[in-house]
Amino acid sequence: MRNSYIRFIIGVFCLSGFNSCEIYNPAEPIPAYIHIDKITVVKNPAGFSNSTYPDEGSLSSKISDAWVYIDEQLIGCFELPTSIPVLYSGSHQVKIRAGIKVNGIAATRSPYPFYQEYTQNINFIKGGKTYLSPTVMYRSNTTFKYMENFENPGTILRRSGASGVDTSIQRLFSPNPNVFPDGTGSGIAYLTPQRTYFECVLESTPLPQGSAPVFLEFNYKCNHEFVTGVYGLSNSSTLQVEALTFNPSASWNKAYLYLSPAIGQSGNSTQFSVFIGMRNFNSEDSLALVLDNIKLVY
Repeated sequence: MRNSYIRFIIGVFCLSGFNSCEIYNPAEPIPAYIHIDKITVVKNPAGFSNSTYPDEGSLSSKISDAWVYIDEQLIGCFELPTSIPVLYSGSHQVKIRAGIKVNGIAATRSPYPFYQEYTQNINFIKGGKTYLSPTVMYRSNTTFKYMENFENPGTILRRSGASGVDTSIQRLFSPNPNVFPDGTGSGIAYLTPQRTYFECVLESTPLPQGSAPVFLEFNYKCNHEFVTGVYGLSNSSTLQVEALTFNPSASWNKAYLYLSPAIGQSGNSTQFSVFIGMRNFNSEDSLALVLDNIKLVY
């Protein structure tokens, strides 16, 4: 009888112990996964009714991140390529926004405001993986104020008054290896010990001020740093505001330059002219800046 009682007590203790294990060590939830290698920009078939141009020009991009929403709730920002664990099962709406590094700075990641989001309904299965190949297009209300792809005779870029009289942007043509791959022409500026300063500008125009974002997109490669910004023009003055200095890049790079802060620093200016410039401080030889697919976007 005594032995039976002892066995009962031990059994209760063990059962209590197992219950405690369940309480303090619950089973790990099994996630489903979303895998994204890249996000691709595609042509908007509807066009852009409020734009100076009928289409978006080059579809070149540098989308670094996926901003993922499930049922309108932000899950997070994920650097591409990525596999994202999510604690969902069953059918849910997934929305993906294309993210960039604003001004090329990793600390300023943001969805690009002019790309439309990609949306798809997904049936999540625990332990399963869904592969997505998102495509995005420019929003139909995007304004392309100026666009230069160096495919046509002449250029909308002009030499500024600060630039050397013999230093202007020239056109390159395929099969020159320095031409951007998606076209037949690019623009190039050279500096030498005799040609020490280059600066080109876009024609002055009113631009949104305040909360409406203004960006300058362009592809570039160069063997020397260069600077970008705006000239703010009013009836009584001209004010030059630098936005960002770009470092050398031996291969083609894509810039998303956020111009709104520079525009905001331009005082009472009502017209703005975007500039791109390069200075030969040390009288070096054979400095070059190659540009293509320039877009002023808001």
